[in-house]
Amino acid sequence: MSQDYSNIAPYGDEDLKPALNRLIKSTPFLAGVARLALPKTSMLWPGLARFLIAQRLRSQFKRLNTIADLQDKVAPFMAKVIKNTIDDLTITGLDQLPKQPYLFISNHRDIVMDPALVNWALHSAGRDTVRIAIGDNLIKQPFVEDLMRLNKSFIVRRNVAGPRELAKVVGQLSSYIGHSVLNENQSIWIAQKEGRAKDGIDKSDPAIIKMISMAGRKHPEGVAGYLKSLSIVPVYISYEVDPCDSAKAVELWKTQAEGGYAKADSEDLENIVLGIKGYKGRVKVAFGQPIEDEAALSNPTDLAQAIDAQMRELYEPMETNIAAAKRLKGQEGPSTKLDERLSHCPEPARSRLLETYAAPELD
Repeated sequence: MSQDYSNIAPYGDEDLKPALNRLIKSTPFLAGVARLALPKTSMLWPGLARFLIAQRLRSQFKRLNTIADLQDKVAPFMAKVIKNTIDDLTITGLDQLPKQPYLFISNHRDIVMDPALVNWALHSAGRDTVRIAIGDNLIKQPFVEDLMRLNKSFIVRRNVAGPRELAKVVGQLSSYIGHSVLNENQSIWIAQKEGRAKDGIDKSDPAIIKMISMAGRKHPEGVAGYLKSLSIVPVYISYEVDPCDSAKAVELWKTQAEGGYAKADSEDLENIVLGIKGYKGRVKVAFGQPIEDEAALSNPTDLAQAIDAQMRELYEPMETNIAAAKRLKGQEGPSTKLDERLSHCPEPARSRLLETYAAPELD
C-alpha cells in the first residue's frame, strides 16, 4: 500500500482552481500583493489597492489550468524582481549536471528568494523546477499554505507533540523526499539546516541528513547506496546585500542582550515581502557536483562536512563580505554598500550585522 502524502505534498492540477479562488477572497493575501505591485496606492488607499489586485488576478487566474501554467505565469514576475533588485546574477555549475532529478541541499539566507533563484536557474535552462521544503512555522495564515503549495512547496511539520508523532512525521517526510526524486522524477530543494542562517554561518546539520536517510534503511545497497541514488548536490547562493540584514541583526542582538526574542505574527510575511522587494546587489547561484563518496554517504556527520566543503568552494566573496571581515580585524575595509546597510541598522545591532556579513570570509 502506497503512503499518503496529501497532507504535506504540493498541490496538483486538481487543487489549482479551488486554491486560486481562496486566494482571491483572502484579504491578507491581496494586501501583500498590493504592497508589491501597487505600493503607493496600497499606502494611501489600501481598500482600493486590494480591489484592483483582486480584479487583475481574477482575470489572470481564468487562464490557468495547471500548476505548470501558474509557474509560467510567475516567471515574468521573477524576471522583474531580478531586474529591479539584482545588479548582476551569475549561475554556475548547472551546465555540468545532466538533466535528471536531484536532491539540492542549499545554504539558506532568504525565505523565498533562495529556492526561487534556484528555480529561476533551472527554468532558464529549460529544466523542471524543484519541490521546495518549507517549515510549518511559516504557515500562520491559510493563504500562505495555499500560496506555498501552489508553488510546489511541501510542508515540514516542526511543531509536533511526543516522540511517537515525531517519528511518524519525520518518516513521512523522509519517504516523500525519496518518493519525489526516485519515483516521480522531481528534484527537491531543502536547506542545509532548520531556518535561515541569520548569523551568516553556513553549516549543514547532520540531523537533516539523518532525516533524509531514514527512508533508505531497507534499501538493498544500504543507506549509503540510497543516498547516492538521490544524487545529492550542494548549492550555494551568495548575496552581496541581504535585504533582511537589519532585521536579522536586531533579532540576534536582542536575543543576546535580553535572553530571547519575541517574533511578531506578521514578521515572517514582512520578511518574505522585504526579501523579494529589497535590493540585493550582486548574486551568484552556484551548483556543485553530486556527492558519491561512499565513506561520506555512510555517516551523517561526514556527509554534512562533505556538503560544507563543496559550499566553501562554491561561495563567492562579495565586496560586503570582504569589507566586513577586514573591519572586524581592525583593518580598513571600504564598502559603500556595507556602510549604507550599517546606516539603516539600529546602532546597538550594527556589530551583529558586521559579523553576519563577515561570517563566510572568517569560516
